[in-house]
Amino acid sequence: MNIENLRAFYKTVYYKSISSAARELYLSQPAISQQIKALEKDLKATLLKRTNRGVFPTPAGELVYQYAERILNLYDNMVKDLECCQNNCINRLTISACPTIGQYALPCTLHEFKRRYKNITVHVEHNFTPEVIYNVKEGGIDIGFIEGCYVDENISCIPLGDFKMHFVASGNWEEKSLSKNKLLRYNFFIIHRKCALRKIIEETLLAHEIDIKKLKIEMEFPSIESIKSSVAAGHGLSILPYIAIKKELYTKTLSIVEVEGIEFNYSYSLIYNKKIYKKSKMDFIDFIKNNGKDFFC
Repeated sequence: MNIENLRAFYKTVYYKSISSAARELYLSQPAISQQIKALEKDLKATLLKRTNRGVFPTPAGELVYQYAERILNLYDNMVKDLECCQNNCINRLTISACPTIGQYALPCTLHEFKRRYKNITVHVEHNFTPEVIYNVKEGGIDIGFIEGCYVDENISCIPLGDFKMHFVASGNWEEKSLSKNKLLRYNFFIIHRKCALRKIIEETLLAHEIDIKKLKIEMEFPSIESIKSSVAAGHGLSILPYIAIKKELYTKTLSIVEVEGIEFNYSYSLIYNKKIYKKSKMDFIDFIKNNGKDFFC
């Protein structure tokens, strides 16, 4: 199986569009189609169905798509580590982080880490928590940042503390507090169910006798930036991590709305495979244990 054929298929399913995949991979649309046909021939399965709304995976395609992300991550990391090895750059550190901590908390921490350890090359990717755990367990990633905690015989987990989420509205939203019943009146833009924070949102609401299915969910987004843009434009409400909205609260693009004392509490953790020793990994773990959390953005 050709790895680039698998990449073409993965990007096509990810974007639900051959043209979008072609743009990202700098290929023509016919070239992408040929790569997917070659992959289907290798795997002896039809992977895509085409409609006037775009392209979608068949059941076999959905299965291949689930494996493709992991295979491509492992392959790309192997290539980068090999390049590093051939250039005597053995201090490469790979980090996979859930989107909220990867986009909003880690950048400042990594900047300080790089200031102290100039000889370490850091590669960061964003994945949902289940993928982060899988990549760390398989050894394709050195360090993982996840919501909650995960421990097994090969994985160590270092809690990073407690965090909060809030109901948020646009900056010019007039009602700074709402009753639970009023929530049913407004459109909501919610984090995609693949994100572990979604489960915390659902469980917290249910504990306050609010079934999330009764909310007027306008859209689900995997991207917090997309949610923030929709809410800032006044299209509805959302529930977002505080670390993701600090800037918008300061600039008054967004505002926090209190709802009858409902609080969303969750935690982040660092995980690593304790069976695999790597100096750059241990340096980073020591840095986080000692003072790295203080440098979260």
